[in-house]
Parts: sequence; C-alpha cells; structure tokens
Amino acid sequence: MTCYPVYIPTLNRYEHFRNCVESLARCTHADKTELVVSLDYPPSEKYVEGWKKIKAYLPTLQTLGFGKVTVFEQTENLGPGKNNQVVKDYCIAHYDAYISSEDDNVFSPCFL
Repeated sequence: MTCYPVYIPTLNRYEHFRNCVESLARCTHADKTELVVSLDYPPSEKYVEGWKKIKAYLPTLQTLGFGKVTVFEQTENLGPGKNNQVVKDYCIAHYDAYISSEDDNVFSPCFL
C-alpha cells in the first residue's frame, strides 16, 4: 500500500494547525504517512505571536506517530503562494502524488 504525504503550509493559526495535525495523527495509516509542513515567516508584527506558538510546537510533531515528519521553516516571508510551492515541490520530487491540506482542516480517523 502506498501512502502519499500530506503537506500543510502555515503561518500563525496555532490552534487550527494543532487541531489539524493532531486529527491527522489519529488517522489509520498515519504511521506510514509523511507529514510535510512549511512555516512561513511573519510578514508583520501582528502575526508573530501565533507564529512563535507554531514554531515552538513543531518539534513535537515527531512524537505524534507519523511515518516521517519534514518541516521547512522560512527565514523570510514568502507569502501563501510561494510557501505552498515549497512543500508542493518537495512532495513532487519524492512522490508520485500528494495530499494538500489547509492548516484549519480537521480529519476523520479514516481519512488516510
């Protein structure tokens, strides 16, 4: 069985992102799935608080039970389009297909 990666670009919506990732971790086959995350850099001060929370949360992703976790942390703001392209390019280079998610999706346990 082939499990395709799930990619999630994000910036500052910590609660949404955490709920999204943790719902994916509860899915059947999460242990065979690569989670790919790209955290964009905040474009202005109003995004910094949520960005810091996500940045602090990222190291815990390894403990959630995914087959593999790959994280891209941007050092300058790319904007939604380019931040999304970072994870898409990575997935295309390593897999035949991928699953794209926004950071505010919540999944049922049978999604994967």
